[in-house]
Amino acid sequence: MKICPTCERRLDESWAECPYCKREREAEGSHDARDLFVEEKQAMPDKTPRNPTKVDQPFGRRETKYQIPPEKTEPAPRASSSADNRKIVGVLVSYTWRPEGQLFEVREGRTHIGAGQIKDDPEHRQVEVYCPSDELLSGDHAVILVQQNEFYIQDLLSVNGTFLNGEKLKPSAVHELPSNTDIKAGKTTFRFVRFDPKLAEHPEAPRQEPTKETPHDRTLLR
Repeated sequence: MKICPTCERRLDESWAECPYCKREREAEGSHDARDLFVEEKQAMPDKTPRNPTKVDQPFGRRETKYQIPPEKTEPAPRASSSADNRKIVGVLVSYTWRPEGQLFEVREGRTHIGAGQIKDDPEHRQVEVYCPSDELLSGDHAVILVQQNEFYIQDLLSVNGTFLNGEKLKPSAVHELPSNTDIKAGKTTFRFVRFDPKLAEHPEAPRQEPTKETPHDRTLLR
């Protein structure tokens, strides 16, 4: 019987070397090489930032970060241009949100009331009567129409409706809008007052003929 002098294990007669001792030497060599690699790696300065390795991840594997694409948001409404050359034919006055009151101009054509942008507007313009504090007000809630000095109001399929002197308007129907009328849209109440531009025109002052100046005596210098 053949016995290994190092580990004292029984060996086969045909074995020239103890496989048990050989396996232990190879295992010790691999550990030594790995320890040497780690020591050299720690001694070298590493300028590249590394993500911490989690316990449940394999050795040397880095955590992959994925960027979540931003949510698609609607374009913010653009404020209506201040250079509006349409004639002012009325006003809306509201004391709902400010104790001192708010004044909104009503011009010829369309004047939109709401809390956002005008529907189907390619420039995403803000409504003319803009009340962002009213959460019950639709983005484009109602519109005042002025054509040939005649005034109308229309509810634009709003969620909470539009009321004229306490009476709810039919959606999309056009109603006459008299002066000194209360309009309620959402939580906001307006008093509408119309103007007659013809009465605002100042008549021309009568021409005065130039008065003849009386001749003055000449002053002689001596």
